[in-house]
Amino acid sequence: MADIKREVLSEHFQKKMDGRRLVAALFLTFRFDPAFFEQEVLPVFLDIPLSHAAAIKLVQLEDALRTIPRSIAVYYDQNGLVPEGPAKLDVKRIAVRHRTGIFHPKNVFLLMEDVEADDNGKREKALLVASMSANLTQSGWWENVEVCHVEEIRDGDATRLRGDIIGFLDGLERRVGDKSPDRHDGLRAIREFLRRTGQRQQRTSGGLLHPHFFYGRSTVVEFLREACGRSLDGACLEIISPYFDVMPESAPLKELISRFHPREVRVFLPRKNSGEALCSPELYEWVRSLEADGVCWGRLPKDILRCGKGEEVKQRFVHAKVYRFFTPQPKREILFVGSANLTRAAHQTGGNLETGFLVEVKPSRRPEWWLEIEGPRPKIFEPRSEDEGTASSSGTRLSIRFSWNTGSAQAYWDDAAPVPRLSVECQGVQLFEVEAIPSRVWTTLDATACDELQRILRSTSMLTVLGDGPEPGLLLVQEEAMSHKPSILLDLSPAEILRYWSLLTVEQRAAAIEAHTVVPLDDEGAALVAPFQLLADHNTLFDRFAGIFHAFGCLERSAREALREGKKREATYRIFGQKYDSLGNLLTRVMKENADSKGDAVEHYLIMLCAHQVVDELKRDHSEFWQEYAEDARSLRLQLDAVSQVRGCLVARDPDRMPKFLTWFEHWFLQRATPVGKEEP
Repeated sequence: MADIKREVLSEHFQKKMDGRRLVAALFLTFRFDPAFFEQEVLPVFLDIPLSHAAAIKLVQLEDALRTIPRSIAVYYDQNGLVPEGPAKLDVKRIAVRHRTGIFHPKNVFLLMEDVEADDNGKREKALLVASMSANLTQSGWWENVEVCHVEEIRDGDATRLRGDIIGFLDGLERRVGDKSPDRHDGLRAIREFLRRTGQRQQRTSGGLLHPHFFYGRSTVVEFLREACGRSLDGACLEIISPYFDVMPESAPLKELISRFHPREVRVFLPRKNSGEALCSPELYEWVRSLEADGVCWGRLPKDILRCGKGEEVKQRFVHAKVYRFFTPQPKREILFVGSANLTRAAHQTGGNLETGFLVEVKPSRRPEWWLEIEGPRPKIFEPRSEDEGTASSSGTRLSIRFSWNTGSAQAYWDDAAPVPRLSVECQGVQLFEVEAIPSRVWTTLDATACDELQRILRSTSMLTVLGDGPEPGLLLVQEEAMSHKPSILLDLSPAEILRYWSLLTVEQRAAAIEAHTVVPLDDEGAALVAPFQLLADHNTLFDRFAGIFHAFGCLERSAREALREGKKREATYRIFGQKYDSLGNLLTRVMKENADSKGDAVEHYLIMLCAHQVVDELKRDHSEFWQEYAEDARSLRLQLDAVSQVRGCLVARDPDRMPKFLTWFEHWFLQRATPVGKEEP
């Protein structure tokens, strides 16, 4: 029996990313569990220390995501939502409605750059492209037997993959259109990188097949023939697929056999833990009838299927999709892996949208069968369709997006047919209704709907739509301008915000977040968090004048560095956002303390002046950034103009002399002093 290569999926990605950091990312999936993706999948690609408590981990992830220069986006089938938990982080979530089948690709595109710059200050970029069978769900990443192949493309490489991946990304952008809230920023960043690479024309080099990318421009069989020519003819073929057509025969299997005339064929027979075969009895018998032609059912070794080391442990479900051609002599092994099941919808054009990699591996020894020949006929058959348990009514043709910086919401009806009267609900309570909106155009919702969304999105982004089908449909709200969404887990005082700005390392900031986050007692991992906060000395440097100046200096340096490195999102969060450590939130807290007659009016006044100075300097040196976020800049300016209220508190102490003094003080304070040059010895 052959030695089948296996690895933990998350560890495989982390090895590939070692020494590099994320620039942009695309995730494509059929089934999508937003909560699992954010808590368990996303951290794989962000090399940061994380708390065991789910609530604190979300805050830390929120903090890390703002440093990603371009966007992270998930494209998922509109009927594939898994209602395990809502999305909460700044990730673009785009529902795709594939009209001729299901949106079935499972891909990861990771645009990365080196952490350490070279001697010229340049960080080399690279793209990881993964094609796999795993959905963005707990079963896909933790439980099932899945398959994955990852290709790496470096800046300037010549690759056979370039044209096909660009074609696939172009088609995805056309299919989704303006449903993407950021004009497909992550997709475009990846495509821009690929356009700097070269297209390799040859299919092979030194007799070895170059990797090829499949995305449904032709049928699977036509793709294999075009890529491999006659080299697959007469090879041994084994197929691993968890789903088949509920038909008496398999048209894709017949076509593979008639086109490539394999010497022998083994087809994996999927089973439940209790032994039931997950195909129709007619299909089972049809394959058995081909035994004279070298076709039979097969099974994977038990050690691959076991969840643990014991003999009686539960077996894992095989969700992998593999088409393996091999010849023992000469030694050759070619695999087609990805999302395509052995179904007509997956193999034909105009069916599902599928992706996969065709790769040749160089075997160190003579290839052998992965699959053992199956034993006796199963007693029970439970055929399953490849929609993986989702009903056609589990989703909705309605999309909704909400912008946190404007408080506005829009609806999108993804069908040419008129929209019926729809009720949008949360936990059985109606929020608002949608009706009479045009097809495939974003339409602004009324004030009542916007207010309801702003209220409910503080706790959940998963809603239910009634009226779009016989059953309620799940809807995941697209949230925009997430920098303005209030942080509900942290409530820092102005002094604590200033301290946080002054922390230098990622570890220090992570510890500060953990110390100030209130973790619910029933939160996952809460028992692993110390049940007390760090003691704060309210008479330290960071509560007095030098600490204020130091903190604003740190804020300005971090904003300038982010803008210099093209990390506009990080600068937006820090300057214009309303998060726990944003400048806007600091000003809000200062004004609240001042209005409640709390804190020191002199400190409040200095904080407002420091904010004025930083904003003026950044606006002068980064005018394009300021113009791009003009609406946010206006809102920040309104907050800064409120300094007159703080100033009034000081004037009231000495109405005769204080106004003249403050005018003189402000004139000199708001001017940036020119650094004194170093004297020559």
